[in-house]
Amino acid sequence: MDPSAVRHALSLLGGVPDLTLDLVLDRAQSMDLWARTVHGLRETLSRGPLPDLRVRTVDTSAPGELRTGDTVQPVPGQRVLLLVSDCVAPAWHDGRAHALLDEWCRFSATAVVQPLPPSLRHRVGVPLAPFHWSAARPVTPTAWLTCGLQPGSLEEAAGLEADCAVPVLGLEDGRSFTDWARLVAARTADGYDGEGMPLGLAPGAWDGLAAAAPPTGPAAQVRTLEAVAGPAAVRLAALLAVAPLVTLDLMRATQRSLLPEAEETVAEVFHSGLLVRAPDRDRDVEGQRALVLVDGAVDLLTEILTRSDRSRSRDLAEEFLPPEAWARNTRPVPSSVRPSDAVRRDGPALRVRSALPARNHRFVGRTALLDTVRSTLHRSDGDGLCVLHGLAGVGKTQTALEYAHRHRGDYDFVWWTQARDARGLGLALARLGEELSVPPGPDGLAPVEDVLDRLRTGRVDRGWLLVLDNADPPARLTPMLPLGAGHILITSRHISWTEETAHPLRVAPLSRQESLALLRARAPWLTDDEGYAVAERAGYLPPLLIQLGRSLSKRRLDVAEHLAGFDRLCAKLLLAYGLPDYDVKLAVVWKQAVTELAAADPDAGELLRVLSCLGTGPVPYELLSAATGSKPSAGSDGVLHDKFALHLALMRLSDEDLATVEGAGGPVEVHPALQTVMRGVVMRPDEYETAEEAALGLLSAALPADPGTPSGRARMTEIARRLDLPAALRAQPERTYDLVLAVIDHHAAVGDTRAAGRLARAALDVWSRRFGADSVRIAALRAHAEHPSPSPSPSSFPSSFPSSSR
Repeated sequence: MDPSAVRHALSLLGGVPDLTLDLVLDRAQSMDLWARTVHGLRETLSRGPLPDLRVRTVDTSAPGELRTGDTVQPVPGQRVLLLVSDCVAPAWHDGRAHALLDEWCRFSATAVVQPLPPSLRHRVGVPLAPFHWSAARPVTPTAWLTCGLQPGSLEEAAGLEADCAVPVLGLEDGRSFTDWARLVAARTADGYDGEGMPLGLAPGAWDGLAAAAPPTGPAAQVRTLEAVAGPAAVRLAALLAVAPLVTLDLMRATQRSLLPEAEETVAEVFHSGLLVRAPDRDRDVEGQRALVLVDGAVDLLTEILTRSDRSRSRDLAEEFLPPEAWARNTRPVPSSVRPSDAVRRDGPALRVRSALPARNHRFVGRTALLDTVRSTLHRSDGDGLCVLHGLAGVGKTQTALEYAHRHRGDYDFVWWTQARDARGLGLALARLGEELSVPPGPDGLAPVEDVLDRLRTGRVDRGWLLVLDNADPPARLTPMLPLGAGHILITSRHISWTEETAHPLRVAPLSRQESLALLRARAPWLTDDEGYAVAERAGYLPPLLIQLGRSLSKRRLDVAEHLAGFDRLCAKLLLAYGLPDYDVKLAVVWKQAVTELAAADPDAGELLRVLSCLGTGPVPYELLSAATGSKPSAGSDGVLHDKFALHLALMRLSDEDLATVEGAGGPVEVHPALQTVMRGVVMRPDEYETAEEAALGLLSAALPADPGTPSGRARMTEIARRLDLPAALRAQPERTYDLVLAVIDHHAAVGDTRAAGRLARAALDVWSRRFGADSVRIAALRAHAEHPSPSPSPSSFPSSFPSSSR
């Protein structure tokens, strides 16, 4: 909630005489989740421009008639009423809350303030639809407003009708407050467009409008939670299953400490149906509302936890729950680790050809670390997981690759894959499923759960090793790990992975001797003193040492000149640019290498500049080559339009260790640190602008003909991830409008209407003056900007809304 936005909205009502503001707070049990937010809203309103504020309460979870203590009937035109409710308690399902709203709307300008974010609106017990309201005079009671479904909406197209609706204002959307306040103050001739709750329906109509019955049984509830909220929400529920009781404070602390990337999971789990009230245990949690998991959920959820998961979540629970909560606990503590001798191996034999990148024959040192990796994977009390973490460029991937090659004979098979996100890991597991002869699902891919089951149950002689390289944060990846069934080696720069295992291994910079050996692999003439001096300046980081060795091997500058140049460049970089996320000396070496590349191969230099403007992660070759064969246009890099030149430039970047090019037709990746150096240090302003335009042109050329197909959606996901919106809005709108709109449409099509609305509003802020307010292009953007949350589908409504008589 933005308090300033709420205060600004209510300031529009400051000039209305004799106006009172009633704030009605729903005390339903589900509103506990939003207590802090509601308190903040109450404080904001108490300091607002309307001095006459009355605060009352109502409990929509209580049986019987809803009571607010309001015995005085207000004079129409003198009261504004805000009801703060998440609209999920029983009174919203049986019509009692609507009856109360219907009464208020006859005398007050009424609105419902909804704390649920758009992603959770499917939890509400009432239909919501897009409406348009207009008012002839200030503070018109809601029942007297001119009201109708928005033209062009799905509900209007389906023939639905509603003569009256209560505006629903999202707490996260300050603009809805402002636009509604303009309506109440009658300061707008255009009225107000927003989400609304229809009223005045005939008896029995609610039967067709009721929300879908929630799933029953813990297995169905867990599946539904994962489908709606994702694996991270299931993981939070599993971490909570270790505790005998659950409180909101414990839920929030667990999310903050163990799932920091997944903030919305608290609300998802709270409303999932997996937690039920245990009022007889309130005294055990010092007056807080106690919750417990439904019968059968604990064993189901804790199956996905590792021993370290269980230990960390229990430690956290012991910190937040008093001893009384544990004293009355009769729940057995489940084992969350499935050691290899307990895995059910009654499936088919696993026959897979190992998949490994080529070995780095210049790999040096790391003997002690490699031995520790082996002992960690083979720990008798472990779950077969080993995590390598450390700074970008410190050598995590090369260490994992060397281990896999050294020990590939110890396993039936070794499988290497990138794990930058859950989708990529899912596709990689599907490819492994093909090798394991797992039958494909409806989408033609082996289902991930079936692949994991095959890994757990398939017969092996020596076991298997999965290597997950450059893993994203664990919140969405951990449920996809077959822990305890084999060995899993993970590399990641995300420190949160260290919490996933009891024995994480930090990859430190190389030793002095190892650094000298790495330098001499490219500059064998270096003396000990020279090598040690260079290694010390390099911070013993492998990528920097490799680049230094390459630079020294040219023999254009001697060691003393290299060291002197580093000092001058480092001082300038630290003072003028400041790159805190990466080693500054590494940036200096990259700058020198890129300068040499641009002089020797202009096409490769141009390609590297464009790749530095396409976001992080591997760029699929299909996307990078999308513009080849088309005619170059002004501001575009010719290398992107010439397949032959693109091929040669990629070879040069690979040869110079400035990009990773995976085989024939494989993806291309530039290290994020190098991309940062390119944008912040290497490129001149005109080169940066040209590279941005070329990157945008490439993304435009890659737009699929049919974004609704599976391949089209996959391509649009890649494009959306790489779109630099500020750059697109700085460019000529005639060249980037279609690209921006396609990305916005994609976000809306996959259900991420919040992202679609955010991008659309940003585009409107810049392009409205360029195209004109009445432009068809602006109308398309406004359609997304003004509908930040998805409307219910027509199937959730009856064939029509009965008209209400007033």
